[in-house]
Amino acid sequence: MWLYDKEGDHQISSEGNATAPSFSLDGNSLYYLMANGQTPGYELWVKDLKDERTERLLPGYSMGGYSISRDGKEVAFAMNDQSGHNSLWVAPTNRRSSPMRISSTAIEDSPFFLPDGDLVFRAVEGGSNSLYRMKSDGSGRRKITPDHIFDVLAVSPEGRWIVAASPGPDREHTVATKAFAVDGSKAVTLCLDYCFFTWDTAGKFVYVYFWQLHESSYALPVLHDSGLPKVPPGGIARMEYLENAKTVTAIHQIVSSAVSPSIYAYTRENTRRNLYRIPLP
Repeated sequence: MWLYDKEGDHQISSEGNATAPSFSLDGNSLYYLMANGQTPGYELWVKDLKDERTERLLPGYSMGGYSISRDGKEVAFAMNDQSGHNSLWVAPTNRRSSPMRISSTAIEDSPFFLPDGDLVFRAVEGGSNSLYRMKSDGSGRRKITPDHIFDVLAVSPEGRWIVAASPGPDREHTVATKAFAVDGSKAVTLCLDYCFFTWDTAGKFVYVYFWQLHESSYALPVLHDSGLPKVPPGGIARMEYLENAKTVTAIHQIVSSAVSPSIYAYTRENTRRNLYRIPLP
C-alpha cells in the first residue's frame, strides 16, 4: 500500500498483502485490508496519517469488503458465514460493542454507506445480483432498481449515485458501467466496458481506470449540476476520449482512493523470496 502526496510516494504497508485503501472524509486516516499470514483472510487496518500510528480495527474478523461511515464511527463489512455465504455486518470503530449481523437470509455483500447512514449493497436473488438499500440496523430493506448488476463499485460522496457494472447493450459490449440514481429514477452509462470508477472524498473529481487497456488512472472533473463527469452519449467506449480530453488529468498509477488528484492511495506488488539451506539425509 502506497500514498502519494505533495512530498512524493510513501510506503504504508511493507509485509503481507494490502488492498482496498479508503481515505476518511477529512483525509487524515487511511483504511485498508491486509492479510499477513498470521490470521485467516483479510483484516481491517487504519493508519493515522498525522501521527503515523497504525492499528487493526477489528482483530479476528476476516472481511471481503467494507465501508466506513462519513463520521468515522461505524464500519460495514461483508463476511463469510458458516455456510460459506457472504453476509453483512456493522460494528463501531471504537470497538465498544461487538459486530452485529444485519443481513437477511440472502447472500449480500459490497456495502457502501450513504451520507444519511443508510447502506447500499449487492444481494443475490434467483441467481442474479440486484442493488438494495437499508438502514444500518438491517431494517427498511428495499430494492433500488429492477436492473440486474454484476458488481458495485462506488457511491458518490453526496449519496446521489451508485456505480455498478451491469449487462451491456449488445454482443460487442457485454458489460457496461453505469451510475444508478439512489432514488431509482434513472441510470447513466459511464463506460461501454468494465471500468473502475470512484470519486475523491470532496466529490470534485472521479477516477477512471480500464484495467485491460492501460495502467493509468484518469481524473475527470465532476459537473456540479449532475454530480457526474462529462462523458460521451452512451458512455466512454475508447481510451482516446480520456487521452485527448483537455480537462482530464492522467495519473500513472491505479488510483484506489483519493482526496484530490495530488493526494491518492494505490497498491504496488512487490515479491520477496528467501533462500534456505536444508541438509539432506
